[in-house]
Amino acid sequence: MKDIRQSPEYANYIKSLGWQVEKIGRWYVFIRKFSLLGSLVKVQRIEPPIPFEKIEKLAKKHRAFQIIIEPTLSVFSSFFSNTSTNPQPIIFPHNYHPLKSPFLPTKTLVLDLQKPEEEIFASFTKNKRRDIQIAQRHNLKIKEGTKEQFYELKKKSLLRKGVLPFWTKKEIFPFCQAFGKKAKILLAFFSEKPVAGLILVSVGKRAYYWQAASTKKGYRLLAPTLLLWEAIKIAKKQGCQIFDFEGIYDERFPKNRSWLGFTHFKKGFGGKEVEFPLPFFSSKFPLTIL
Repeated sequence: MKDIRQSPEYANYIKSLGWQVEKIGRWYVFIRKFSLLGSLVKVQRIEPPIPFEKIEKLAKKHRAFQIIIEPTLSVFSSFFSNTSTNPQPIIFPHNYHPLKSPFLPTKTLVLDLQKPEEEIFASFTKNKRRDIQIAQRHNLKIKEGTKEQFYELKKKSLLRKGVLPFWTKKEIFPFCQAFGKKAKILLAFFSEKPVAGLILVSVGKRAYYWQAASTKKGYRLLAPTLLLWEAIKIAKKQGCQIFDFEGIYDERFPKNRSWLGFTHFKKGFGGKEVEFPLPFFSSKFPLTIL
């Protein structure tokens, strides 16, 4: 079961942001050109065995000054089976080194959607189940919305946190366009006004909690909690087998302590943790690969 970043839709999204996209076998490779310096090459969520020689050849073709590999393991094919697997560690060539600041989440949380809805709800923490029940009493209405509505929510949410939303529109609009009907905008309305929203994306049998936003009013009404529960139910009805919360705090990268807040929120929904292998990189001096 491939990760979303190895889907044709995601490749089209990356192209819309100005990257070049090529393939090595069944794996997408993303290339960003920089004048004078050469290019940055990224291979994301690739499973072993990793074709290092082919990646190096492609890097040479594009005069890469750096290669970044963020691998995955074939965990999802057997993750919910009764058999345990002990994957072998990835052996990187000597010129690759651990990446200190990953581009992608290195740990995530997943729910098994093949279980009955009642069993999924029962796996939530007591506080999370209570919050959902409280939110339901607030007469919130969950509806599909537009990317414009979600953008306005996201923009206000970021500004409230002191973050300038320079790239927010470019992250939302091209992404929704690339995924089409596979990307749903879900909004929670109170008194006819949107107070929380999220992007739910489904690729194959896997659904992703991609982005979320809320107003202060939405938080007080526990709208994000109810909204996420509704998203889980929708993903299940669509036939998805896995709900991926798309990133939680990883103790291997303690600098990302700002992730602890939403990690606590996500863990209230139960599920199992998946830890990805550490990402690696190789730096090149442009003149040596001309």
